[in-house]
Amino acid sequence: MREHAARLSTLILSLMLVSSLGIGCGVFDERPPDTTPPQTTPANSNFTSPANNGVQELASWTAAVEKIKPSVVAIETDTGSASGWIIDSEGIIVTNQHVIENAGEVGVMLHDGNYYTAEKIFADPVTDIAILIIDAHGLPVANIGSSSDLRLGQPVAVVGNALGLGISMKGGWVSRLDVSTVIEGRDLYGLIETDAAMNPGNSGGPLINLSGEVIGIANAKLVDVVVEGVAYAISIDSALPIIDRLIEDGEIAYPFLGVQGLITVDQAVASFYELDVEQGVLILDVASGSGASEAGLEGGDVLLEVDQEPITTVGELVQIIRSKEIGQTIAVTYHRDGEEHTVNVTLTERPDF
Repeated sequence: MREHAARLSTLILSLMLVSSLGIGCGVFDERPPDTTPPQTTPANSNFTSPANNGVQELASWTAAVEKIKPSVVAIETDTGSASGWIIDSEGIIVTNQHVIENAGEVGVMLHDGNYYTAEKIFADPVTDIAILIIDAHGLPVANIGSSSDLRLGQPVAVVGNALGLGISMKGGWVSRLDVSTVIEGRDLYGLIETDAAMNPGNSGGPLINLSGEVIGIANAKLVDVVVEGVAYAISIDSALPIIDRLIEDGEIAYPFLGVQGLITVDQAVASFYELDVEQGVLILDVASGSGASEAGLEGGDVLLEVDQEPITTVGELVQIIRSKEIGQTIAVTYHRDGEEHTVNVTLTERPDF
């Protein structure tokens, strides 16, 4: 018994020594073993990674937010609070159209606390994008990235005037890409879905990547109050052409094909609607008097090509039509009753719905 006790004491002392020295067997370690691969770049330095096509990433989200924050503005109207971001140092600001819809005076609070009233407002209700112009100069401009490089699971952050309480940041991940939805008559395509929290006041603010670049425009109006962890942003790649045209022309008139109730065709859709094809865009209705109607397109047709360019999603169709001119005639190939047909359709101006 005495010999057994002595051995037990020796074992306890050995274990205590191992614990005090931090020699790991995993039992006494408070942290798991470090499996991080050795760094070849100092943790606090900027670096360029071959994996991100030469885009310079910042060391942390702290640095990314500090980079974008001076160019993020708080917007106040008589209908509520919102956000925006500076795209031009001469007082040009991007936000959502619904932010200024039915608003009287539109006020803009800059990062330095200076307050301005928007002198000019250009808005596009179709894409929910608006431009504000204030009488200010030498403003800090946001860096713009590309949404085409985004991948599912990539971290992103929303920076804006959430709840009207001042500029804050919420982080999350890219949940889905190229999302299509309709809200209050707006057909929105190419959206970025994220679980980063968006609240009233975030609308119009930037969605950024780890490099502190704008890769989307937050749209808090698309958030459903009964759904958690689902929010949307307008992708910057789809927004930039609209922004450029608003700045240059002040308004946008869209070409109109005349097809409505569009659905991207896949195997499930093909099965449900008993279609003969599993790819394309299904038309549910055609607007009376439109170019599509005059050319003989009907509900139930599946669009396959526009000017010999394949159409596989609703978003692709919308982008192609928006790239055309009002009055232009295009060749549309569609599938009906087991056969393909091609007709010429003249695009009209999109009516107000």
